[in-house]
Amino acid sequence: MRDRSSWYQPVVAALGPWPEEHARTRPALLCQVELALRLMETVAPGHAADGAWTLLGGYGLAFARAAKLPVGAAEQVALAAARHLLWPMRRGRMWRQSLDAYLELPERLRAYRVPAQGEAAYRVPPKVSADRFAVYDEALASLPDFAVQPMEQAEAGEYRFMDRRHRRTSVTIPADLVRAPLPGHPLTAGRPATAGPLEVPLDELADVARWMDEEERRRGRTAGNWAQRLDDLDLDTRTPDGTAFASASALPLDRLTHLVGMVGAGKSTLMTLLAVWAHHNDLRTTLVVGDVAEQLTLTELFRGLGLSAALIQGGTTRPQHTQRLHRRLAARGAHSLLAHTNAAFRHLSTACPLDALRALDTSEPLRYNDAPCGGLHPVRRDGAGEGGDEAAAENALRELERARGAAGRQTPEDSAGEDEEWGTPHACPLWSACPRHFAARDLVDALIWVANPASLVQTAVPRQLNAERLRYLELACLRSDIVIVDEADRVQMQLDQMFAPSATLVTTGVSESWLDQLQTHEIAELARQGRLPLSDQDVERWSAALDIVGTAADRLYAMLIDDEGLRNWAQIDYFSAWTLQEKLLNAWYPLASGRSVRRSDGTEAADIEDETALYEDEDDGAREGLGEADLPEPEAPWWAHRRSEITGSFDTFRDDPLGGRGPYLTPADELTALAHDVLYTLDEKRTRARVRALLDSFLVGAPGPQQRPPSTVRQGREPAREDVPLTEEWRELNARRLEFTLVLAALHQRLDRVTFLWPQVEAALRLDAASHELTRRPPLDYAPLLPEAPMGNVLGFQYLIDERAAARDKDGRRTGTLRFFRCAGVGRELLLGLPQLGADPARGEAGPHVLLMSGTSWAGTSTRAHVLAPVRAVLKPQSKVLRSIRDTVFRTEFLYDAAGQPIRLSGQDPDKREDVLRLMIDRLARPRRDGTTSPLQSELARIPDQRRRRALLLVGSYAEAGAAATALDEIPRWRGRVRVLAADDAELEAAVDGRAPAGSRTRSTGAVRRGDLASFAEDPDAELLVAPLLAVERGHNILTTPQRPGEERVAAFGTVCFLARPHPRPDDLSLAVFAINDWASRFVRGQLTSEGATFGDLVAEADGLDAAGGTFRTVARRVWRHVLSRPYIYSLLSDDEKESFVWDQLVTIWQVIGRLVRGGVPARVVFVDAAFAPRLAAAQAPVAGRSRRSRTSDPGLLVRLRDVLALYFSGTENAADRPDPADIELVKLLYRPLYEALCGLDAAPAPRGTY
Repeated sequence: MRDRSSWYQPVVAALGPWPEEHARTRPALLCQVELALRLMETVAPGHAADGAWTLLGGYGLAFARAAKLPVGAAEQVALAAARHLLWPMRRGRMWRQSLDAYLELPERLRAYRVPAQGEAAYRVPPKVSADRFAVYDEALASLPDFAVQPMEQAEAGEYRFMDRRHRRTSVTIPADLVRAPLPGHPLTAGRPATAGPLEVPLDELADVARWMDEEERRRGRTAGNWAQRLDDLDLDTRTPDGTAFASASALPLDRLTHLVGMVGAGKSTLMTLLAVWAHHNDLRTTLVVGDVAEQLTLTELFRGLGLSAALIQGGTTRPQHTQRLHRRLAARGAHSLLAHTNAAFRHLSTACPLDALRALDTSEPLRYNDAPCGGLHPVRRDGAGEGGDEAAAENALRELERARGAAGRQTPEDSAGEDEEWGTPHACPLWSACPRHFAARDLVDALIWVANPASLVQTAVPRQLNAERLRYLELACLRSDIVIVDEADRVQMQLDQMFAPSATLVTTGVSESWLDQLQTHEIAELARQGRLPLSDQDVERWSAALDIVGTAADRLYAMLIDDEGLRNWAQIDYFSAWTLQEKLLNAWYPLASGRSVRRSDGTEAADIEDETALYEDEDDGAREGLGEADLPEPEAPWWAHRRSEITGSFDTFRDDPLGGRGPYLTPADELTALAHDVLYTLDEKRTRARVRALLDSFLVGAPGPQQRPPSTVRQGREPAREDVPLTEEWRELNARRLEFTLVLAALHQRLDRVTFLWPQVEAALRLDAASHELTRRPPLDYAPLLPEAPMGNVLGFQYLIDERAAARDKDGRRTGTLRFFRCAGVGRELLLGLPQLGADPARGEAGPHVLLMSGTSWAGTSTRAHVLAPVRAVLKPQSKVLRSIRDTVFRTEFLYDAAGQPIRLSGQDPDKREDVLRLMIDRLARPRRDGTTSPLQSELARIPDQRRRRALLLVGSYAEAGAAATALDEIPRWRGRVRVLAADDAELEAAVDGRAPAGSRTRSTGAVRRGDLASFAEDPDAELLVAPLLAVERGHNILTTPQRPGEERVAAFGTVCFLARPHPRPDDLSLAVFAINDWASRFVRGQLTSEGATFGDLVAEADGLDAAGGTFRTVARRVWRHVLSRPYIYSLLSDDEKESFVWDQLVTIWQVIGRLVRGGVPARVVFVDAAFAPRLAAAQAPVAGRSRRSRTSDPGLLVRLRDVLALYFSGTENAADRPDPADIELVKLLYRPLYEALCGLDAAPAPRGTY
């Protein structure tokens, strides 16, 4: 994070004594507003001051260019600098409040005059701090330096620290264990290779490949056959006219380079060779790969060749990855921990040397997260003689009490005040030699860094190395010459989700409901352990918070289902306790006439009270001045003071809705008591009476109907009694709304506690590590680095009504889905902005060369996978290999039930899916009664290569994979031949409920952990692998085991059977996030129109930047509400959305098929689920079932996949629809085998009869 406050200190000092009458307005605010006005002078001269906020939200360059403003290098630097220094003012509401506060200051302090709306601000000679403009110009001339947080290292002596259970513990460090600090990362070292374009000759890569082969032979390592693998590749680059691709002898790297390649073309080979080539040329490379397992493999590959390589890893999940590695080794037969000697363990150490030095409180090992790497507080001995002896004795008694368990546990609230007494934390003196920080130390000198997206974005550079506050992503861009991002489309999706985490809290069916799953798991786990985990204070608190979340969710559902008016008032497509509070206050104490609740920037008063709620910040000091509480209220009506009082009470209540830190001796205590009543009492009438009593007290001093701004009721209509303020009906309506707001506040606050405490209880309750996305907030460091969400950063809930008939009761009431989300920015823009992240143009420093690689990152109108960076290079197999891949065969194997109806798994009700799946398995894998082989056996027999006679069966989830594997193992032909894919964290020995979990229900059904998938072919008995479709979509090369020296390894599976059609969960909020981010990225680049207008049209037609920003926000809000509330069902989507949907599914299917063409071999693909082609499946139904055959006109996904590609192969007569020539070339290079195989489906096989 850059330093946001040092720049204005000289101006603040020169301003002199601050007027007491303006004490609520900080001097810093004056500097910030004037810096924004100076930015307007620099970038948008002549434009009104009210539009400054549009330049601070990440879209400033787009707005400036669309407004035809001359934007050169200096203006771009000014925009970038201002985003770091002023990003909290990027919301129109915040900017207007800041500007209003500035205008209320005495003119003698202000250097600008701001005329009436529509005119530009102009400067006047200031009477104080006359040289302030030099300070402003200097601040805008370059990026600010990084914020500095130095940490002093502990010396020998006694120290204390607090563990996560809030227990104090102490340690005495002897002098002989103190190590000298290590030098940190140099942030200003030159990188000559980034000064201009860089070309990597293929001949030099060939030399590197031969060196690697020789080095592996010399060191006795497994042969990688690098030279042969490189020989199998061809490289094409875009021609100068940009319309085609031609063969190239070198890979060009120039800032952002987008390289695509057919699945299985060898992109991983190229990435590895590039890293070694760079190492040989003393260049630093950062590789971004899919997960920790791949990080460990690559790092050990490089280190095994004698290269300096290290991995970037986060600290919070290391115990899980260590456990995963132990489990994988155990699955391979190493059942004793003494046999677990994998070299990767050196990167995964969880040891803490200080644990052995603790004094009396060592009854149990120090938990991983409790290690005081940067949290040692020196014990100061104040007093001497008798007093000192008494203090020492008192400390000794306290330590004995803690050791015996008699005391020592404190709440965070109890211990918060002790931090100041403890003094400044110190770094551990053993950090320089600590085994758990081995990788962090190696990164300083390593020339190859290996990261995954989460570790790169989330992990902070240790303060023990660098005092500067920055994340490893920033550091990698500052120090690397080359950054290579593998599977760039997947990384794009992960970044979107990192900055917009979401969860389906409650929906119909336990399997898709986060809250129901969590509560079910908690109950089962506590029962299994006899409630013993509740002896841990964190577990007890977490369990209590979860109980309240469940209770509040139930109460919320009861109110939403029963009251349509309440749903309409809350605007259920987006609501939060803050937005509802604002609605209540605007109803009770409305804003003055002319001050509409709806703002010009498209927001309704406020979407979120403080943007920092969206981010994780390790240093609370960095939040200074980011909220709005310190801004004075603009001119307000006479009841504003009363409104302010009630607002304060609500704000206190929302922070502590159940009163854990009270009493506050304000109406907040009454709100807390009411929240308890609403949640827990059973006498609704008495509760409502108390709500009415409190509401009536809040309305004392409220304006009457005639004193309020004009009503929005349509002319000529008499308002309903409940719409007339202060009537009995109006009060009853508002009491109901107040109840709802109280419940929501309790739900939100306790949900925050559940997510906050999750890491502390995850191990004790065996929680699923993949289910805590809500616990991760993006670091505050990125707030000024990526554009805010186009509709404004938001945090809140959504309630989506279930339109299915099954979701209604006999009275017609409908249930729905409750979802929670945080949107903190357009994550994918971070990927496209990597070269700029490490650049400082003012100092002549360029950023790294970034290479984005994937087989499917050019994907038409896909909202998930398509990367907007123009493709500059294409990697493809040699022609003979390509011809072999083009022999890939697609066919259908639709199955039918006893009535002759097609068996369709996709789209089935969750309660019926397993029964349908078992029927499908029975029809597919069991021999017929007449003795003929099963369709599955016949399919295996069609694979010509004996080494590849294995089948991959794909289903929808791990649970379905377990059910399918069990059903297969019950068939004699497949007994002992079936393996099921299990998650790395799966408990295969015993499930939560004590039963054998899915995947190990029988002794003969073996489980393969996802991290061990590459070794599947080493099992000589395994013929079938059942797996969730998305678990093998990409990132795993499952190759044959060589039977003789020099034998080439190829894809181990000869055929794949799709038992389920890929389809995202309709209630997955990520779909809405992908859609809005894709819309924003394309729209501001002029690649998309909204209601017939481009972004440039929108800005040109607006009356100034403020109006343009407001229109953009309004349009984006409309798009956001649409994608939030749309039913994600193909038939109900618009034409454009249907095309995007098909591209999304095309990427998924083609990535899976890519696992089967490794080594340049053809694949066999069998579509079993009738949902792939309903019309064809119905047409092929046996005669017995044709009379009952449902009439369907749906051609299905397979036909749509073919049609979306046909435009690029067969062309179109309409010139307006004709794709770009380069895009046509790209599609042919990437997807030709897929298109040809889809076209071959027209010759469908004869249908099979029923049993």
